[in-house]
Amino acid sequence: MRTLIAFSAALAAICTSSSAQVADPGEVSARHDSAPPEITEFMPSPAILVFSKTLGWRHNEGIAGADRFFAEVTSDNGMGIFTTANGAVFNPEQLKRFEVIVFNNMTGDALTPEQEEAFQKWLENGGAWIGLHSAGDNSHADWSWYDDKVIGPEFVGHPAGPQFQEARLVNLATAHPIMRGIPAEWMHTDEWYSFDGTEALGDAVPLLGLDEDSYSPQNLLYGDREDLRMGGGPAGHPIAWTRCIGKGRTFYSGLGHNHTSYDDPIYRKLLLNALQWVRTRDDANEGCQRG
Repeated sequence: MRTLIAFSAALAAICTSSSAQVADPGEVSARHDSAPPEITEFMPSPAILVFSKTLGWRHNEGIAGADRFFAEVTSDNGMGIFTTANGAVFNPEQLKRFEVIVFNNMTGDALTPEQEEAFQKWLENGGAWIGLHSAGDNSHADWSWYDDKVIGPEFVGHPAGPQFQEARLVNLATAHPIMRGIPAEWMHTDEWYSFDGTEALGDAVPLLGLDEDSYSPQNLLYGDREDLRMGGGPAGHPIAWTRCIGKGRTFYSGLGHNHTSYDDPIYRKLLLNALQWVRTRDDANEGCQRG
């Protein structure tokens, strides 16, 4: 039993590793991609890039579930899709081919500074971005613009013992276009992230909140932080939000550790709404400010 507990603690510690350490230049260059992938000239347009490189924990099931979901969506809507873990796709020429970029459980220092800059310019000039689950964990501290401006709140842990729990999700923004058709509340099973507070949300619009009384926000297996409660009711524990950056729109969801999340009809509706909203361009910029 002690061996099993020790193994579980080690596994969980890897999954919630602290911010990525800075590697020496030689190590960084070896970890990054330099040769862009080949993208067929016959890829339909508009197209979605689904990026799932991981230099931290790899959520294989969640990545597979999201890949399948976006493959179904693009097929149903006559859109193109390109799935890759090659960070060299983040170059100005190839990014022009994509209307939407999805960070599908991306972790760690996945991009070079030049690739990060290409993504930033793409987004600020009118790109549409969706981030899923570990795209918002604490392994991205090397990329301060992304960590601070795109995500905002810092991930501090998730429950362990048990890790996966059913919890009540609360609709925090019923009038927002992304939340139209989403019930006032529903139950969902996932690995629930906690963050360091809501202050770093800044001008982001919180969309979903977690009812901490509906599950056990405790980490009983590893580290020195057992109590993961954020307090303040569901509004004090946001788990999905959106913000506008320059001319671009972003949506982040902490859901999606396992493939089963993408079978939930309500969550599928939420992601479809998010995809439509981040792609929309209008003078009023509806949904970019808190109502």
